[in-house]
Parts: sequence; structure tokens; C-alpha cells
Amino acid sequence: MKHWKAAAFAAAGLLALAGCGAKPTDSAAFEKQAKADVRIFIPAFNSGDVDTLVAMYAPDAEVMAPGNPRATGHEAIRAVLAKESAAMKAAGVSIALNDDDKAGASGDLGYHSGSYVVNDPSGNAVDSGNYLAVMQRQADGKWLMIRDTWNSDRAPPAPAEA
Repeated sequence: MKHWKAAAFAAAGLLALAGCGAKPTDSAAFEKQAKADVRIFIPAFNSGDVDTLVAMYAPDAEVMAPGNPRATGHEAIRAVLAKESAAMKAAGVSIALNDDDKAGASGDLGYHSGSYVVNDPSGNAVDSGNYLAVMQRQADGKWLMIRDTWNSDRAPPAPAEA
């Protein structure tokens, strides 16, 4: 009988420890926040506000932008986002979000995905594409991107003739 009590006590202790430190995730609140964040991100990207953009990434995050090598860490991310934002401004185009984004989270990881259009100065769509961000809850409770990628719906240009 004494062994059963000890085993029950040990099992209860292990169950209690298993739940320690686990932060419950309110997926609806995460989705609301992720959707609000991207609606800050896009205007910042269009205007070249790279400081606002970089603050949305974890220090060891990775950005996988089309036509660029993988950018890891704040300085590399800053460089690729500054380059891409400047190129879009020079081309006279800007990004607009479609209203189809989705997000969800479980534990300390979440995702946010959706689609966008690239508009010329007259508002005509010249491109469209999709994005996916993986986010992680930080020790302070803030959600930051740890992986970010996007792509055009259009095929890449044909190679130049030799």
C-alpha cells in the first residue's frame, strides 16, 4: 500500500511538472495580433521604414525573399528589406494586402499567411503573390517572426538568349 501511495504521489508530481511553464495560447487573440502586425508591416515596407520592419523579427530570424539569398539575423534582414523596398519605390509600385489572410497558433508557435497585389501608381495590379510567416512567442510574451517568405504568382522571366 505504501508503494501505491508513493507511485501516485510521484505520478501527480510529474503531471504537475509537465504543465509548468506551458503558456496557454489564445489562437483568436494571436490571429488578431498577426493581422494587425501585417497591416503595419506593409505600409512600412512601402515607405522604406526598415527599422519598423526589423523590429518585427526575432534576432535569429530568417527571411527567404525571392531572388535573394537567405537572410539570417537583423543586419542581413535589414539589408534585404531595404534593398527590396527601395527597388519597389524606384519602380513606382507598392504592395497592397488582400483580405484573405489567416493565422493560428499553438503553444509558442504561430503562422500567418495570405496574399497580396503589387500596384502601379495608377492602381493597376502588375503582380500578385502569397506570403507565409512563422512566429514565435518570446520570453516577454511578444510574438516575433522567425521565418518569413513570399513569392510571386507569376512565372520567373525566361532566361536571356545566349
